[in-house]
Amino acid sequence: MSGITTKSLKLTAGLDQCPSIGPRRRTRLERRGILNILDLLYSFPFRYEDRRVRVTISDLREGTETGLLATVRSIRKKVVPKLKAPVIEAEIFDRTGEIPVVWFGQEYLLKQLSEGTQAFFFGKVEYSTFSRSLVLRSPVTERIDPEEGFRKSYHVGRIVPVYREEEGLSSAVFRKLVGDILRSLWGETFDPLPREIRREADLMDWFPAIVEMHFPKDTDRPLEELMLPSYPPRSRLIFEEFFLLEYLMTVRRRSILSMGRAWTLPPGGDPSLGHFERGLPFSLTEAQKRACGEILEDLSSSHPMNRFLLGDVGSGKTLVAAFAILQAIRQGRQAAFLAPTEILAQQHARTLAQVFLAVRPEEGKAVQPLLLSQAVRGMDRRRLLSALATGEQQLVVGTHALLEEGVPFHDLGMVVIDEQHKFGVAQRRALATKGQNPDVLVMTATPIPRSLALSYYGDLEISVIDELPPGRQPVATFVVNDSGEAFWKKKILPALRRKEQIFVVYPLIEESETVEAKNAVDAHRFLSALFPDYRIGLLTGRMDATEKESVMERFRRGDLDILVATTVIEVGVDVPNATIMVVENAERFGLAQLHQLRGRIGRGGLPGTFFLVPGAATGPEGRRRLEILEAHSDGFRVAEEDLRMRGPGEFMGVRQSGLPMFLLADLVRDMERLVLARSMASRFVEESAGKEGAAWELSGIEEFLRFRYRNVDQWLAIR
Repeated sequence: MSGITTKSLKLTAGLDQCPSIGPRRRTRLERRGILNILDLLYSFPFRYEDRRVRVTISDLREGTETGLLATVRSIRKKVVPKLKAPVIEAEIFDRTGEIPVVWFGQEYLLKQLSEGTQAFFFGKVEYSTFSRSLVLRSPVTERIDPEEGFRKSYHVGRIVPVYREEEGLSSAVFRKLVGDILRSLWGETFDPLPREIRREADLMDWFPAIVEMHFPKDTDRPLEELMLPSYPPRSRLIFEEFFLLEYLMTVRRRSILSMGRAWTLPPGGDPSLGHFERGLPFSLTEAQKRACGEILEDLSSSHPMNRFLLGDVGSGKTLVAAFAILQAIRQGRQAAFLAPTEILAQQHARTLAQVFLAVRPEEGKAVQPLLLSQAVRGMDRRRLLSALATGEQQLVVGTHALLEEGVPFHDLGMVVIDEQHKFGVAQRRALATKGQNPDVLVMTATPIPRSLALSYYGDLEISVIDELPPGRQPVATFVVNDSGEAFWKKKILPALRRKEQIFVVYPLIEESETVEAKNAVDAHRFLSALFPDYRIGLLTGRMDATEKESVMERFRRGDLDILVATTVIEVGVDVPNATIMVVENAERFGLAQLHQLRGRIGRGGLPGTFFLVPGAATGPEGRRRLEILEAHSDGFRVAEEDLRMRGPGEFMGVRQSGLPMFLLADLVRDMERLVLARSMASRFVEESAGKEGAAWELSGIEEFLRFRYRNVDQWLAIR
């Protein structure tokens, strides 16, 4: 790789090119995901220790951890019968005094620290009741060459990096590996960020930043400041993470814009948004109208739609998706609606059927969605596949079964993916490639903070539905400490007498020996005994599709009063008469997941009540998370807190495959830097592409990205 080389070592070289890394050590590093020199350099310390010479022996105080330079007066091995390893004892001195030193089992020190040797000692000073004096116990020790001093040491006489350890990879070993590589690379001028970007953002160059992240310069600033985003080397690398991600997003967005459409909607849409709304028994919200208008603009453009529809639970995203589907069907194209679960797919099929009965693409002819899942077999499946292949069937709603190779389409023009974070990028591509550059609309009911949407969904145009339809009742949320018999009779029985329905959610299906949490099976038994006059159902992920649908249909019809379930009901369950939900061991769920569950109630004309019951062992942090949900009904505010507390992993799911993961950047803390990096990356790609042509061949950035993030080419190819 010509762009990432040095005089003596390639940054992209494998670990076998490093003299100090043998087969065993290489295997251990590879287990940590470190496959080349670049990976090693980006494995940053998690803290630093000040191992500079700070005091003399006379300055030592009990309980302090410090470094000092001293001479060995004597050293010996002492065997203690009760201990497995020998004790190494030494006396060290400087011009101000002397102090005993004790190590356990480190016999090599007998050769390294002979009498008269000058060495650096860094450790904790303790008081020995046996000798009734201060003692330096198990200090880090390094012999010092009087002529060289500390100049060549990685471990002492400096601010020292501390790395996460595992068997065979101590912090000292890691420190030496990184130090040796940095020495070999000294004078490196490569930089993945363009010069004009570094200058405009006032950033350090790449190699000095990498060096100082591992081995900070001698400084008077507190060690804690080296961990702050304002520390110049860290600031540079945070910006780099954002810039590289946004560079990729811009390149991918340009690639999508360069695709040709297989069909184009006439200007203004046909039918128009007004015609669509007049066919409905209710009015669209302003947010829904705005999202539909943005979709119309996409469908009238010269490139395929690639839009992300973001809305809170119950905000009416499916209705907007129906509008998009209708536009494709009126042009003679087919549409596919992908959902992650059978229950959700069935729910969408019912909703779409109702919408298309009211709003028809042609007078007298309603679109009839058919369901495709693993439960559809035999003749029914063969008929559906044949109808899709000939174009007779215009709309199919399904689960992962839609992705199978044996599911053909005659002319797939619109792809809708719900709860898209539950699907991998390869799955999204598998469906999109069944048509010729189809329009793609992805949706989620998990509110996503703006910073996360900007970073990980920056290749998509974003529509936000930020208001609920009129008539949606508020859901009051309460954290309750006890869900014993008294709770059920006081809080739940009155609702049952009013003929309202109740959800009860548990994290486990059955009792577990390894997890202390209540379970759905025991709860079903308990509630059946407590409320013998009421009908109580059980719904878990272990049931087959037919059983699940049977239980849910009984609950929808009102044939069940209480449904005890696991999180299989998280999305897609619409029971207007359900007014109460009780979530046991609520601390075991993420905030976004709990907010999704909360959206299952209060969907009719009655207000909802959401009870969160923490487990007995829940700590202060777990309770604080539940109190956030108790205090805020706005899903976007809840999502911000969830992101702040847990990081972006829960939101991204496997959607992130092939993209850079943040090592240093924080999407909440560093929001301003993300916005700046996004603006600069977009401008850089646009300006450079105008001069050079293909955006993915602009500079040394792509070479760096291919080695730093190994799946990046695969990600760029996924629509």
